[in-house]
Amino acid sequence: MLPKLEEIQKRRKILKLTQKKLALLSGVSQSLIAKIETNRIDPSYKNVKKIFTTLDLEEDKNMSIGRASDIHNTKIIGIQKSGTIIEASHLMNKHGYSQLIVYEDDIITGSISEENITNYISKEENLKSLQNITVKDIMSSEFPQIEETTPLEPITYLLKHYPAVLTTRKGKVVGMITKADLFKLIIK
Repeated sequence: MLPKLEEIQKRRKILKLTQKKLALLSGVSQSLIAKIETNRIDPSYKNVKKIFTTLDLEEDKNMSIGRASDIHNTKIIGIQKSGTIIEASHLMNKHGYSQLIVYEDDIITGSISEENITNYISKEENLKSLQNITVKDIMSSEFPQIEETTPLEPITYLLKHYPAVLTTRKGKVVGMITKADLFKLIIK
């Protein structure tokens, strides 16, 4: 079932499309769109379907500006659960990250952040014992996962509660978003 014909003009104007441009993209005449918008014609289902399909596609193009895939970092760095916190610190420092994914074999089992390490160090009196502390001893739960097509609004909410969010495509992790990645929106 298609939306009401009145939606055509509303959606066209929101998308800042002229009648001529919508007609060109839809494969119909500009006069047909004008007649539909002024309620002077009862158009065929086929033509109305073409117009709404075009409007849907144009809306999808406009929405793609604010998606997870626009700002996610596809270079994902992780560490095995059995690694040491010294190794984790070196990886973070080397790659400029403040958090890492924790793996057990190839399965994500948690996360570790600068905060985890700092909190542990601040409680430890004997810093030499750090060499023996493994990631699994201080790691946190895994980061939330979202589809790479997720709009940015829920991502900003998640980043208020988690240091990072993982992006997925067909169930496979393809990227990571941190608070620092939100700056990509500002400096575009």
